[in-house]
Amino acid sequence: MGADDSPAYQRRSLGRRLRVLRTAARLTFEEAYERLEMSDTTLNRIERGTTGVGVHTVKSMLDLYGVGAQEWEPILALVREANRKGWWTSFGLTNRSYPAMETAASVVWDFSLAYLPGLLQTEDYMTAVFRTWIAPRTERQFRDQVSIRQIRQRRLSSPGDTLELVAIIDEGALRRLVGGLEVMRGQLGYLLEMADLDSVTIHVLPTGLGAHVGLLGPFCVLQFADPGEPDVAYFENISASTFVKRNADVDRCRLVVQSLRSSALDPRRSKALIRRILDEL
Repeated sequence: MGADDSPAYQRRSLGRRLRVLRTAARLTFEEAYERLEMSDTTLNRIERGTTGVGVHTVKSMLDLYGVGAQEWEPILALVREANRKGWWTSFGLTNRSYPAMETAASVVWDFSLAYLPGLLQTEDYMTAVFRTWIAPRTERQFRDQVSIRQIRQRRLSSPGDTLELVAIIDEGALRRLVGGLEVMRGQLGYLLEMADLDSVTIHVLPTGLGAHVGLLGPFCVLQFADPGEPDVAYFENISASTFVKRNADVDRCRLVVQSLRSSALDPRRSKALIRRILDEL
């Protein structure tokens, strides 16, 4: 399986765990790869999570590192997960795509300026959004875009792997009639339903606030359950999408998110404003 076929996050988590176990066993890197009869390059790639590794190899590593057999199963489960193709590959996407990264995340901080967050869009609303894109696509590619977004949305209510969403939405996005009047009525009603989920927190930035630090554009910050996995920021524009991983840049994005959140309405007042806009329609 190629590096782009299996989840990079799980590979990195597995690699970190194996490195910790080797260190706890007081084995140097050189001692480990020699006793495992593998090259230094192979062990380095396994510990960095840049390559896949099989169950039998990991069993040999755990045995060498003195890990009791009763402790193996959670680690082997991670091996199997890391070697399983991500759902996004069936749509032609790779590990470098946003859906792959979001699937690994536990929390998404999403600031939306012109449109509502993709995770909170109805099918009619997202269809209207996708139809405005100027990039050439086949009808199959268009349908795939809708399916991908709907698959991502399922995690907001998934009991086994719930994704937490903190959405900060500019009021202008709530008032923009994407898809027309009926589509927006359905969308705002759906937004109120989603706001009742424990996994979803919605803050609205009222128009009366005037200028704010988010006017330069939308973005999101992804957080991960594994403390060893650093936060990642993501930006999307008309020509490209970009992941930002440098600590200083991600820290700046987090500060902007916190500033926007402190300026926005709290969840109760945000719901009241959404309901008022819906009533006006």
